[in-house]
Amino acid sequence: MMKHIYVDANGTYPVAPKHYDDIAARLKLADGNPSSIHAPGRNAKIALEDARTAVAKLIGANAQEIIFTSGATEANNMVLSGIASTHKNGPLPKIIVTAAEHSAVIETAKALAQRGLCDLAIAPVLPNGAVDTEKLLSMVTSDTALVALIAANNETGVLNPLMELIGQIKKRNPLTHVHTDAVQLLGKTDLTWLGQSGVNSAAFSGHKLGAFKGTGALFLKRGTRLHPFVTGGGQERGRRAGTENMPGIVSFGLRCAETLGQEVAFATRMRQLRDLWLQVLSKIPGAVVHGSGADSLPNTVNFHIEGIAGDDILLNFDLANIYASSGSACSSSVARPSHVLLAMGYSEWIALNSVRISFTAENDADDIALMAHVLQQVIERK
Repeated sequence: MMKHIYVDANGTYPVAPKHYDDIAARLKLADGNPSSIHAPGRNAKIALEDARTAVAKLIGANAQEIIFTSGATEANNMVLSGIASTHKNGPLPKIIVTAAEHSAVIETAKALAQRGLCDLAIAPVLPNGAVDTEKLLSMVTSDTALVALIAANNETGVLNPLMELIGQIKKRNPLTHVHTDAVQLLGKTDLTWLGQSGVNSAAFSGHKLGAFKGTGALFLKRGTRLHPFVTGGGQERGRRAGTENMPGIVSFGLRCAETLGQEVAFATRMRQLRDLWLQVLSKIPGAVVHGSGADSLPNTVNFHIEGIAGDDILLNFDLANIYASSGSACSSSVARPSHVLLAMGYSEWIALNSVRISFTAENDADDIALMAHVLQQVIERK
């Protein structure tokens, strides 16, 4: 039987077979509606709050600062729309996002601007994919309501200097709401500093950590005002209406609890694999790694090979049971160039033909050897 090699962790981290059994067992004991006051409801409420505490511990926050959502896309929408609706009187709220944000942020911000709900400014990125900090900070003024800054880019893996920038933004305007899409950091780095960092909000997604899809969380710093995005009930302390997705939330909480304290070990394994793959690419004429030279996630390599279509590489990988991606899983089904690579100054051809490899902690060196073999076959057939 041919081995299956999964290297698309940034798209979704596979759910371990044992996890399904663990969640089924837990849900049998907590199958009520957490808003009900009877025993099944109370048991569900306990499970809900246990999960909330587990998520909070992983990012160094208080449990009361965690709002469960349907995913990071909703969490990002909740912040941007909430800030836009908070400033109803006077001039339009000024919102700044970076050019390399996830589509859930940059497309939402553009939609709000098109509806006349905000004054949008887009901060450029450097050729290595990191935000141009000087230009970003020069854009922050006394009327800046929100700055959205992605912590780690989902396509290139490039990290932004989040801690440093939060402080500098707050120096320029202490009232500016600083939001970060921190989805790709979970499980790949120690995040216990985030809750005390000064950031006002952060978006997370359970399935990037090996939990069920359809559940996310918003960290909202205590005391931060934000209008609800989903109304119609008192769930999540009135901040997000709707009966909670208990299977997803329990799954998310369990994965956070299992990950706490293991992040460095996971990152070390993934970094070793990433470095091996970079060695492979360094020997291939015409191979270019995007974001090279910038600080990056330990598991991510985004590259192209001159003259070879990205789809050709991905198709041959797939035929060999190697599962990679062309970039953002949320838009990979749409034939359009990566807005992230375009913002970095690459051509439209390159932005259409990049390949993203994002390792899991379960990959091994044998995977690299097979990937290199298949890639070499594609190149030889050129």
